[in-house]
Amino acid sequence: MDPKALREQANKLAVDMQAITTKAKAEARDLTADEEKQFDTMDADRDKLLAQERRALKMAELESGEGRRTAPNPTETRTTPETRKAITDQDRAFGLAGWLLGGKAENRAEFRQAAERMGMSPSSKNLTMRLPSTPLKSLHREDVRAWEERIVKDIVSPDGGGHFTLAINGLQALETAMLQFGGMRQVATVVRTDNGNDLQWPTTNDTSNSGALLGEAAEHTELDITFDDMILNAFKYTSRLVKVSVEYLQDNAINAPEVIGRLLGERIGRITNTHFTTGDGSAKPRGIVAAATSSSVTTAADDAISYDNIVDLVHSVDPAYRSGAKFMFNDTTLKLLKKIKVTQFSGDTSGYPLWRAGFATGEPDTIDGYGYVINQQVASGASEKAMVFGALSKYIIRDVKDITLVRLDERYAEFGQVGFLAFSRHDGDLLDAGTHPVKYLTMGS
Repeated sequence: MDPKALREQANKLAVDMQAITTKAKAEARDLTADEEKQFDTMDADRDKLLAQERRALKMAELESGEGRRTAPNPTETRTTPETRKAITDQDRAFGLAGWLLGGKAENRAEFRQAAERMGMSPSSKNLTMRLPSTPLKSLHREDVRAWEERIVKDIVSPDGGGHFTLAINGLQALETAMLQFGGMRQVATVVRTDNGNDLQWPTTNDTSNSGALLGEAAEHTELDITFDDMILNAFKYTSRLVKVSVEYLQDNAINAPEVIGRLLGERIGRITNTHFTTGDGSAKPRGIVAAATSSSVTTAADDAISYDNIVDLVHSVDPAYRSGAKFMFNDTTLKLLKKIKVTQFSGDTSGYPLWRAGFATGEPDTIDGYGYVINQQVASGASEKAMVFGALSKYIIRDVKDITLVRLDERYAEFGQVGFLAFSRHDGDLLDAGTHPVKYLTMGS
C-alpha cells in the first residue's frame, strides 16, 4: 500500500483518538468503558499502520535498487590487504553458508569452495565474527542505507586474526534484531572495543567551581579539577541454543545467515536490554533505572499520572540536559499519558492532549514536546520507577566487537538438527559525575 495513504490513515486515527478524550473532557467525566475500548483499538490500529508504512517504505527502497546492498553482488570484488585475493560478496554469502552447513557442505561444492577462499574451514565448530565499529542506530531507511554502505566499504575478510565479518544480510539481521529488542540501544551511546579489557571512562563534576575577578598584579589561586572514572567491564552473554533442521539449512543455505542472525540478535538483545534497564550492577550492567536519580515526584495513585507530575519531572533535570532529552517508559504508562488533557485558557472545557502524534513521515510522537522511547523492561504499577527522563544518551553501552558462533553437529544429529549458539560480551552504566542527567518518577501506591 502507498506509504502516504498509510500515514494519512494513521493521522486520521490520531485525530479521532483526540476527539474521544476531548469530548470526555468537555463533559467533565472519565472515558466510558466503550470509549476506552474504542480508544485502545484505534491506538493499536494506528501502531499497525505506522509499522506498515515503515515496511512499505523499505519495500519501495528495495524495488528502486536502493537496497541492493542487502543481497550478494557476484560482480563486485574487493581485495584484502592480507591475501591480495579478490573476494566477492557472493564469496562472503556462500562462505558463511558453507560454514553453517558444516560437513554437509561437501555436497555443495560452491559453498565449500567459497568458504575455503574466505579462509574458513567448514569443519571448524567455532566462528568468530566481528561487529562493525559503528553500530546501527535506528531503523530509518536512510540510516540503514548509510550503515550498509559503510559496512560494504570497510568489510575485510579475513583480517589476519581469524575474524570474519558476517555476510551483509546476516549482519544486518543481527544488528536490527538487537536494536528492535533493545530499547536502550535506540537512545544510549554505544561504543565498541576490540577486546574485553576494562574500559576506563573518565568523569568530572566541575559545576561548583567558577572563575574569579582578578585585581591588577594580583596572584590567582589554583582550583584543581577532581577527576573520577567509570569502569565498564565485559560480561559474557549467551543466546542459548537455537536448533535448525538439516533440511532447512540445505534448502535455504543463502537465507539461513539472516534467519539465524535474527534469532541470535533477538535473544541477546532481550537479555542485555533487561540489564541495561534494570540491572543492579552486581556481576552485570547497572541499568539506567537503577542508576537514575530520584526526581522526588510521586504520582497520586498507581494508575494515574498528572500533567503537574510531568512538568515537575522535566524541571527536576538541569536545563543543560534537557536539550534533546527524552522520556522512557513502558506501553502501559504510555496508555495513561495519551489520555491526559491540559486546559489552555480560563474556561477551557476540552483541553489539549499532552501526547502529540507525529503527523509527518519520520516525525516522532511526543509527550509535552519531548520524544520518548518505549522500553517494556521499565516497570509500571504501585511504588515502581515507571518513567525516566533526561539525557538518555549519557547511558554508555559497551560492546566487545567479537561474537563467537558455535555449531553443534553431533549433539542433535539423531533428530536431523544442527544447534547454534552465540557468545558475546557487553556492559553498560550511566555517565553521572554528580550532575544527575537522568531522573525518575515514582508511581503512587
